[in-house]
Amino acid sequence: MHLTGIAKDQHGITYYITKNSWGTERNEYGGYLNMSESYVRAKTIYILVHKDAIPAAIKTKLKIDK
Repeated sequence: MHLTGIAKDQHGITYYITKNSWGTERNEYGGYLNMSESYVRAKTIYILVHKDAIPAAIKTKLKIDK
């Protein structure tokens, strides 16, 4: 899953707009799904962040090369 955006419904509930890696033919929305924040929190095992998005101070602490 690739998180591509954030939305809120009329009740203020946060949803993450996700692009499903199964392809664009799997649903009528071109592979995009809205997942509630609570669902994402409960089901997330790993996250991936590009090293250029990590602040320099944290890179130093984690010993990540530039």
